[in-house]
Amino acid sequence: MTKYTGILLYPRFSEYELSVLLSVLQQGEKPAIFIGLDHDVVKGEAGLLCQPEKTIHHIDLDEIDSLVLPGVDDFEHLVNHEELSSFLGQANDGKRIIGAISSAPYLLSMSGVLENKKYTTGLTEEQRSFLGTFTEENYVDSPVVVDDNLITAIGSAFIDFAFAFGDSLKLNYEKGWYR
Repeated sequence: MTKYTGILLYPRFSEYELSVLLSVLQQGEKPAIFIGLDHDVVKGEAGLLCQPEKTIHHIDLDEIDSLVLPGVDDFEHLVNHEELSSFLGQANDGKRIIGAISSAPYLLSMSGVLENKKYTTGLTEEQRSFLGTFTEENYVDSPVVVDDNLITAIGSAFIDFAFAFGDSLKLNYEKGWYR
C-alpha cells in the first residue's frame, strides 16, 4: 500500500513554507494528501484557496507515513484546539515523520508531541513563554532541528526544511534545482 505525506491545512496557513516541500515530494514521487480540520475550503495567508481531501476526523493514519504542519501568521483560532491536539497526539506514534515550520511547532507543543524533543520555531522566547506549552530548555537556536522523527524549522528556512523532510523520507530529488 502506498503511504502518503499528509499536509495539514488550516485557515491562514503559509503557502510559501510548503512550496519547496511540495516540489521535493513531487520530484521524489511521494504522494501527498491534503488534510483539513473539516471539509471546508481553506484560505491561506496569501489568499490561496485549497480544498482538503480528508479531515483530521476521517483520515486513516495507516495511510500516512509522514505529516507536515505549515506555519500560520495568526493562529489564535488554533490555540488549545482540542481536536487538532488529539489528532497530532495520535499521529505521533513514532512510526511517522512529522515536520512543523515557523509557528507550527506550537501545535506540536500544545499536543505534547514536543515533550522531551529538541525543537526550533519562528516564535520568540516571549511568545513561547506566553503560550506556556514549550519547554525552553529544549529550544535550539537553529534554522532547522531534527530530533528523531520530528523536524522543526523557522519560516525563512523553508528550503532547508524541505530538504530535511525529503532526506528523512529517503526521497530522490535534486537539491541543486532549488538554489
